[in-house]
Amino acid sequence: MKTEHRQTDGLPHRRPWLRFLILLGALLGLLGCATHPTFPLFTPKAEGPDEWSLAGNWRYQSGTLAPENLYSPEVSDADWPQMTLPANWYLRGLDQSGVVWFRKTVALGPPDGTLARLHFEGVDYACDVWVNGHWVGHHEGYFAPFAFPVTKHLKEGSNLIAVRVNSPHEEYGKAWSLRKRLIKGVLNHHDTRPGGAWSPRGQEKNSGGIWAPVSLRFTRELAITRLAVTPRLTKNGATAQVAVQVSPGDASKKEIRIEARLAPVNAPHGPGQTAEKTIQFTMTGHSATETTLPLEVPNAHLWWPWELGPPALYRLTVTVRKGKTLLDQRSEIFGFREITQDPVTKIWRINGKKIFLRGTNYIASQWLSEMDRQRLSFDLSLMKKAHINAIRVHAHVEPKAFYHLCDEMGLLVWQDFPLQWGYTDAPEFKREAIKQAREMVSSLYNHPSIITWCGHNEPPWDAHWMKWKYPDYTPDQNRSLDEALLQTLKEADPFRHVQKHSATGEHPWLGWYSGHWHDYATPTTLPVISEFGAQALPVRDTLEHFLPPDALWPKTADAWERWRYHNFQKKETFEIAGVAQGETLNTLIHNTQTYQAKLIQLAVESYRRQRFAPVTGIFQFMFVEGWPSMNWGVVDYLRNPKPGYDALKKAYQPLLPGIEMKKDIWPPGETVSANIWIINDLPKDIQGATLIVALRNGQSRLVESRRPLDIEASSAREITDISRSGLPEGDYCIDAAILAPGGKVLALNRLDFRVQKGE
Repeated sequence: MKTEHRQTDGLPHRRPWLRFLILLGALLGLLGCATHPTFPLFTPKAEGPDEWSLAGNWRYQSGTLAPENLYSPEVSDADWPQMTLPANWYLRGLDQSGVVWFRKTVALGPPDGTLARLHFEGVDYACDVWVNGHWVGHHEGYFAPFAFPVTKHLKEGSNLIAVRVNSPHEEYGKAWSLRKRLIKGVLNHHDTRPGGAWSPRGQEKNSGGIWAPVSLRFTRELAITRLAVTPRLTKNGATAQVAVQVSPGDASKKEIRIEARLAPVNAPHGPGQTAEKTIQFTMTGHSATETTLPLEVPNAHLWWPWELGPPALYRLTVTVRKGKTLLDQRSEIFGFREITQDPVTKIWRINGKKIFLRGTNYIASQWLSEMDRQRLSFDLSLMKKAHINAIRVHAHVEPKAFYHLCDEMGLLVWQDFPLQWGYTDAPEFKREAIKQAREMVSSLYNHPSIITWCGHNEPPWDAHWMKWKYPDYTPDQNRSLDEALLQTLKEADPFRHVQKHSATGEHPWLGWYSGHWHDYATPTTLPVISEFGAQALPVRDTLEHFLPPDALWPKTADAWERWRYHNFQKKETFEIAGVAQGETLNTLIHNTQTYQAKLIQLAVESYRRQRFAPVTGIFQFMFVEGWPSMNWGVVDYLRNPKPGYDALKKAYQPLLPGIEMKKDIWPPGETVSANIWIINDLPKDIQGATLIVALRNGQSRLVESRRPLDIEASSAREITDISRSGLPEGDYCIDAAILAPGGKVLALNRLDFRVQKGE
């Protein structure tokens, strides 16, 4: 799907005296003298920060066989095509890997003593940047924001910004995927990518590009280059340690004053407390200076995940002045909360309260620029409706808007570093990985929603299945890398939980890669299950969106290859899962969706019956399909929920009447029985409730029982059972409901089963 996003130019108010120059520039453009797409003339503010978006049309040129001097103002780009940025270039119709050059001309008024920095929020994957022919810097890594000082290279009038972006394929070879060199996680090697994980085509539809906003930021004499807030709870409220890094534009001596002000963004329990702090010191030299301001906040509102309380947020505003002159100002949103995980039991606590993680794995898109705030909000709203309280960002980093929305909506985030399977053990790769790990923590540090950092998903030293995949597999590959990353993450953030890796053993994949889906009923010994699930086809309309008519019902090898390219796993579906193909596409869709739904319901209910004994968190794989695919998502690429979504929504109810049944097909004559559990993840007792359990055959109610009960907070226990003998062949279900004292329905559940001869 190719999408165009409407951009706002963020232009400052045009001053009347500039009209003549602007009209003159437009006239020259009409006469053919303007060779670059340009902005209207910008003049920085006389005081304080001023930021101008560079979104819009840029000239671009494939760099595959191009000369290396395309940064030079002497090179004309008049015949280059234009691309609207920010965007992954694939979404703009450019399907290639490797080098692409981008150029934009910006018209500036008199700089008037301002300090300029060129900001990039995300470039995939590596880039070099020039301003007016002068190289200003290099950056590697697709997800981290970065900035270069450009004051001395800007001039009044026309200014050329040139960016050489390189998003290459990994080197080809039989084992390229075992020793990758690009830190892109699922964006260049994964089961859910175009072509899948193990196909020679698995690196197609490249994610490269200037995919996140670009801007020029002007300040006076210095710039705030880092603003980190460390919240700590106290007996009477909270404290906020505010770390401020200030970078000067020159070596002159500066007597400056830093002011920090804290105020509630949302006030769930009244207006809330504000806090202010001011320090004064002298800056000398070119090097950046970092200082810390402590703020006391009595009776602070706390940030909670949505089921435990409101997610209260605060805005921190830091201002730097020299005398009465405002030099720079920055704001950050954060929340007061405390996160712990018991090192033995692995139980999570938020602000001292236990919480069971009902999670999902999330890869919003293979091309992150298409995920604007509106689309991300839609996905996260679907998650909350499904009672999800935790999201594992699976082996990549999402756009900034995702984390802001999780903060606002009270959703917990398990954040992976973008390492998926095998990477080179070359020393230069380890250095780059350590650098990017620090960047990940620094750029996301202030988000209260993030509860843990995870260094590597299924690293080779923990994925012994690789010895059958790669002839030259070595059992200790990436072990040293992951130890270094673990220490880096702990040093970068001493206040959050950090884990070295997401272990292969925490990904049971029963009924898909091994075993049977019934095996989920067997108790586990693991406290955290970070992947489980099964594939299911999207609805027919979605399949018709990306499959041609002759491949909708695959009858040829070419059609099956197209299905495989779109991630369908034939062996796992038909041989391991045992899904019947049927005679029509609609039948196959129904069969795969039914299988996914019943596997999810069984797995979730089984793990939740084991809450805190030993299970403390589960993460279904996965929530959405991040490209036109037929994979493990319970919501397809066009955001149509599958039955698996409804199964997850039902099984993830914080208050759940669980139904435990040892099989889903019973022979005639055997007594059908099920155990009924009450699972309560809520931190409150429910007194005087009523449990209703019924055995049904269509509309006929064969057995029904009612019993009063008091439900303890944060508990799981077996309450009763239901049974019936002599059932004839047919389709049946068990319904369970919990009613409040006044009769209001608090929770519903249903489990379908069949009575038939044989299996």
